[in-house]
Amino acid sequence: MILVFFFFEILLLSACTYNNQTLQVNQPPASIRKDGTLDFVHLGETIKASIAIEIADTPETQMKGLMGRGALDDSSGMLFVFERIEPQKFWMKNTPVPLDIIFVGEDGCIVNIVESATPMSNKIYRSSGPVKYVVEVRAGFAKRFQLDTDTCIQWQRR
Repeated sequence: MILVFFFFEILLLSACTYNNQTLQVNQPPASIRKDGTLDFVHLGETIKASIAIEIADTPETQMKGLMGRGALDDSSGMLFVFERIEPQKFWMKNTPVPLDIIFVGEDGCIVNIVESATPMSNKIYRSSGPVKYVVEVRAGFAKRFQLDTDTCIQWQRR
């Protein structure tokens, strides 16, 4: 009986690894509610990237954010729209996907970016000044599309 158990354990372990590399399970992209679209625009009006957005504009939707979402692709994200223009702070509690957190001022231009925020963390990420919006996208998005403080957002509801 022990030999049979040992055999199945080895079989299970060998099915999960190959050449010391763990196989990746493809996860479907997070299903976001497509409330609108958002463009990242460089000062010269050049669109760097466009995404579908879920809009979080109530305290309840802002508190939940992207918590519990298993994956996110480069074509989607979440836009937080705040009533008051003030410094904001975010954390990644119950958020299993690493994210870039993009803090945006009232003028629609990026104030600062937190790249690759640590999943499932209680670490606090802060804006470097007052903001009206925050955009959450998959980690690496800001670098991939060369977003910086010369980049602004334009968005609309569907």
